[in-house]
Amino acid sequence: MSGSPTRAKIAIGDVLGGTEPGLRAQACLLYKEWDEEDGELYYWEEWELVGPNRYEYWVEVDHDSGQTSLYELLPATDVIDPVGLQVGQYVTLTGTMAGRQAVVTERRLGRVSQVTGQPTYPATLDKPVTYVTIRTRGGDKVSLTFRSCPGRPLRAYRRQVLSPRKQKRRFGRVLFSNTFFNI
Repeated sequence: MSGSPTRAKIAIGDVLGGTEPGLRAQACLLYKEWDEEDGELYYWEEWELVGPNRYEYWVEVDHDSGQTSLYELLPATDVIDPVGLQVGQYVTLTGTMAGRQAVVTERRLGRVSQVTGQPTYPATLDKPVTYVTIRTRGGDKVSLTFRSCPGRPLRAYRRQVLSPRKQKRRFGRVLFSNTFFNI
């Protein structure tokens, strides 16, 4: 394994319990990102979970912040191409959230550093992946992430940060805990 090792307490083939029993860890992608401002490499890992009723659940562990997030696939009508979006930019959503306003809060350009297991879509080492996260404005603020990778369909995900308590409830166990961040 090159670069930073994975940190989540999960392995390919593990079956999780919790509120959605039967989710199985199918793949793990380790990403790296070069930050030009500070001259550092940053890593995060994404675990693909496959269940009896839905695909495209991903659990992300950010190695820098220690944050653990769950990504749930949204309908294709909700997808926005993230390539031209920049942090601070406002966008108008389409599809099931048509007309809602949101602001870009994060933009990442990562490269696949390691592939473990069999992801739903083939992953190629060092292939660039653009991620943009937005947060809706108004009452019920929602975080959405849009992903663009050459050779794969654009994807939109609802993003939820998971504390250790939420991980335990959702998956029957804690997959990663950074007690400083996740309190």
